[in-house]
Amino acid sequence: MKLLRILCGSIIGAIAATVLAWGGLYLLGMIRGPGSLFDTNPNAANLFFALWFALVLAASIVGGMKASRR
Repeated sequence: MKLLRILCGSIIGAIAATVLAWGGLYLLGMIRGPGSLFDTNPNAANLFFALWFALVLAASIVGGMKASRR
């Protein structure tokens, strides 16, 4: 049961990080206006996906650790 709790904490952390990253990207697109940020600057796409991966990884670890301490 404890393993399931850790797994659920990790998944919830990853989902929260994904919502935060993609929500921020959506808001940036609304502020920036028409045209994709990824089309105009391919380096921005690489940076976004790298940071998204790092954020999901960190949130998964933190979520799993918090769930395991209960």
